Parts: sequence; structure tokens; C-alpha cells
Amino acid sequence: MVKQSKKLLVQSLKILFSAGIIFWLIQSGKLNFSALKNLLTPGAAALALFLVLLNLFFASERWRILIRSQGMIAHPWSVFKLSLIGTFFNFAMPGGVGGDVIKAYYFTRENPGSKVVAVTSVLMDRVLGLFAMVLLALVVMVYDINHIMKTPALLTLLWFIAGLFVAFVIALSLIFSQKVYQNGGLKKLINKLPLSEKFMKLYESMHLYGKDGKRFLLVIFLSLVSQACAITFLYLAGTMAGFNEVPAKTYFLVAPLGFMATAIPISPAGVGVGQAAFYFLFNLYTGHPSEIGPTSITAFQVGTFLMSLWGAFFYLRRKDRVEATEIAAN
Repeated sequence: MVKQSKKLLVQSLKILFSAGIIFWLIQSGKLNFSALKNLLTPGAAALALFLVLLNLFFASERWRILIRSQGMIAHPWSVFKLSLIGTFFNFAMPGGVGGDVIKAYYFTRENPGSKVVAVTSVLMDRVLGLFAMVLLALVVMVYDINHIMKTPALLTLLWFIAGLFVAFVIALSLIFSQKVYQNGGLKKLINKLPLSEKFMKLYESMHLYGKDGKRFLLVIFLSLVSQACAITFLYLAGTMAGFNEVPAKTYFLVAPLGFMATAIPISPAGVGVGQAAFYFLFNLYTGHPSEIGPTSITAFQVGTFLMSLWGAFFYLRRKDRVEATEIAAN
């Protein structure tokens, strides 16, 4: 009873936190919903939703490739349906990882004995997705280095992103390295940890993802394509909202950093956090206050939510449906 009360309290605080940020942005004029009216035309809306669909599909394919790297059969449509269910629960459950728990659970139900694969594939999907965001942000910042050098805050951000990139490379190299695996040094360290048996299974499973270099590169490529679809959406939303002075390269720098912020599980699907992060980043990069950040990410979140309703439909049709709160408790 106490445990459930604590969870309810935390969830309520997350929702209030998200709502508070949105309220502040609207009241202060930093989030202008009326600027999005041009996206409501049939042609623009269809294109926007198609870009969201592509974003979700390529992200789903990334997860499917990771599942297949563990020697399991995974069909595109089946995995995509689970991904849509997960996307819906990102909105329905407080915290951006809620959907990951749900889709991993149902993957295990469809494939008995695959619990470790489900957990590690979802975890690796998140890790490599974030790595691709860091990579894209770093490449764009280096490409626009002259502008970065003129702004101390952006230069500091560049060093931070470069540090993250190096940390990712070192961590992935240690996990994937065959020499480290055979040497046993990392295994000895894991054996000294609490719950060492579970951590060992996790490490051994994650190690397998690095055995096929081509497949690993395909996962990174799919991540970048998925991000490109999302960024194109943001550019479309920003342009149609009247922010024509912002070049496309700005979106390619800001979006990966903004999406990294929304991945932090402190609000449902990053709502509120995304608006604040995009507002700050766009203003930092352009050098002046603007509504473009909160406006464009709000449009993307609305489009993603609309597409995620298909996930709700697929969830309700499942004969083995289980209440999400019960899944999260396990």
C-alpha cells in the first residue's frame, strides 16, 4: 500500500511538473498555439503526420534489428505494433520510459523465454538512439564551428557534447570488445556487484550486439534517418508558423539536444521538458528570444500522440491485455 502511494505521488508530481512548465510558457507568451494553424490544412497535416509515421517506423526498425541480432525472429509489422503501443504509453504513463516497459513486456508474452532479450534490446535501443543524437549534434556543431566559437555558451556545450561522445565510445567499446570479454576483467568486476548474476546476464546479452559491425552501423543509420524525419517535421512546423529566418542547420543542431532532454523520464513523453529545452536551445543558438522552439516541438508531440492512438487501438485489441499499472509494478 505504501509502495503504491509513493508511486502515485511521484506520478502526480511528474504530471504537475509538466503542466506547470506548459502553463508558464503559455502565460509568458513563449508558446503560441495560434502559430500552428497553418499546419491544420489537409496537405500540411498529411505531410506532417507522414513524417511522424516515418520517424516511428525507422525507430521501430532499429529495435527490430537489435532483436534479430540476438538470433530471434522479429517481423516488421509485429514489432511496429508493439512500438506504437509503447509510444502511446509514453503519453499515458508518467515518464518517458513507460512505453519501453510495456513493449518489452508484450514482446516477452509473444516470445516466451525472451525476457533477457526484451530487456537488453530495449535498453540498447535507448542507448544507441541517444548515441546517434550525440553524434549528429557533434557533427553539426563542428560543421558550424565558426558560429559556435563566437558564443561562449555554445562552445561550452560543444565540449560537453564531445565529452559525451567520448564517454559513449569508451563504454560501448568495453561492452562490445571481444578482448575485454575473453580477458574476464569486466566479469570479475561485475561479480563483485550486488545482484551480480542479473548484471552478468545483462552484460553477456549486450555484448552480443557488437559482434556484427554491419548490423551495428545499420542501427546507427536507422537512428539518424529517424531523427532526420523528426527534424524535417520541426523545420516544416517552424517554417509554416512563420519562422522563416531560421536555417535548416539550426534545427539539425538544436533537435538532437532537445530530444535528449525529452528522454529524461521526468514528465509524460517529455511534454513540458521538451518545450523548455527547445526554447532555451533555439534562443541560445539564434541569439534572440523566439517562440519557435516550444511551438515546433509542441506540434511534433501532438503529431506523435495522434499516431500513438493506433497503439492504443492495438493494445485494446490484445486478448492478453494486462493493466499497465500491473506491468509497471512487476
